[in-house]
Formats: sequence, structure tokens, C-alpha cells
Amino acid sequence: MVTIMESDKIIFVNIKNSYEALRNNDRSNPLYRDSVYNCTVKYWRIGCYKGKVIEVVRIKSVSSVTSGEYAGRKIFEGIEERQSPYMGLDIRELFDTLANFNTKYWNF
Repeated sequence: MVTIMESDKIIFVNIKNSYEALRNNDRSNPLYRDSVYNCTVKYWRIGCYKGKVIEVVRIKSVSSVTSGEYAGRKIFEGIEERQSPYMGLDIRELFDTLANFNTKYWNF
């Protein structure tokens, strides 16, 4: 089991659609991103696929989309943490259900 650091504020986000578009190189998909990093930070910071954490980014700056379909959403930029203790975490250990999972927050 992963030890959650008490100082961490974590957002878990289901990146299934953009990640599968990346894996399938489906550039016609509007959710296609060119890397797992971009699947994660386009609007989020910890990317999950089928309940497992596959990307962790430590946020360095935040901006907002100013217009269009995603106006108001946050865009994070930061540093990938491939050695993060959260990599590979099965978030079903933290939450009772992942039904209709889009975003889950974990704050201490």
C-alpha cells in the first residue's frame, strides 16, 4: 500500500479517452494528446487509466482556458515525477467506487 503524504493535495483524473486516443494514435479524436504528460496536464495533474495512476506531475504554474468549449478550465504545467510513490497506485484502495469516475480529490 502507498503511503499518502499528509502535505499532499491530490487530484485523480480519469484520462481514459485521451490516453486511448494517444495509444491508438487516433489524431482525429478531439481528445488526442501527443504524450501522457499532455493527457494529464492539459486540464489535470494526476492521470489515471482504469483505476491506476500512470502519470504524476508536480505543478509549477497554472493558467486558465480563456475561450471556447473548455473556457474556465485550468491548465497545469510542471515536472513529471516518474519516481513518485503514487505511480501505479490503484485508487480503488482510497475510494469506495470509481463508478462514473471523472475526477477524485484527496486532501488532508
